[in-house]
Amino acid sequence: GTKAILVDSDGEIVDKSYLPHEQLISENGWVSHDGEEIYRNTVLAVKMLVEHAAVNKRNIAAIGISNQRETTIAWDRETGKPVENAIVWQCARAKEITDAIEDESIREGVREKTGIPLSPYFPAAKAAWLLRYNKHARNLAETGHLCIGTIDSWLVYQLTEGKKFQTDYSNASRTQLFNLHTLSWDRDICEAFGIPLSTLAKVCDSIGDFGSTT
Repeated sequence: GTKAILVDSDGEIVDKSYLPHEQLISENGWVSHDGEEIYRNTVLAVKMLVEHAAVNKRNIAAIGISNQRETTIAWDRETGKPVENAIVWQCARAKEITDAIEDESIREGVREKTGIPLSPYFPAAKAAWLLRYNKHARNLAETGHLCIGTIDSWLVYQLTEGKKFQTDYSNASRTQLFNLHTLSWDRDICEAFGIPLSTLAKVCDSIGDFGSTT
């Protein structure tokens, strides 16, 4: 589900709202979420919160986003439309991707650079699966019009009407594509998974400027 929480300048919770979203489970156990439903619920949860708390919207200083970091979504950079439902963090459909990487030096290199063991749990394999099986996603990637990210980057993109495609270091660190030593997307790992660097978000500090929204 989606929670919206209003916090005052002392860090105390003023009010909160909640909306559930549908858990989409296929016959073979794949778990998905509708990214557009998550965005609609995000906007509605905030509206519900502001109305119930009866606060002046002009007094809201900033917005922060927290999310289940490994859920992965891909969308058209021009239209903002997802190419497929988001692949949820607990979905293991990309196991074939990680199982195919048998070279132990590559597996250890991924762990050493990213701090996490090779696993279909993380967005790297999920994104590779999308690019392998979704022709529309591949075509968009080849023309530089595909965005792949965790849910925070999807919400930032939507809330800024496509002006910002950004994530923070903590979300990037859970993708298995981010080099903890250079603090940047790792070109070699991206190539190993077949993920173009052009599809990935700009990485910023958690307290950085992620744009503005209406």
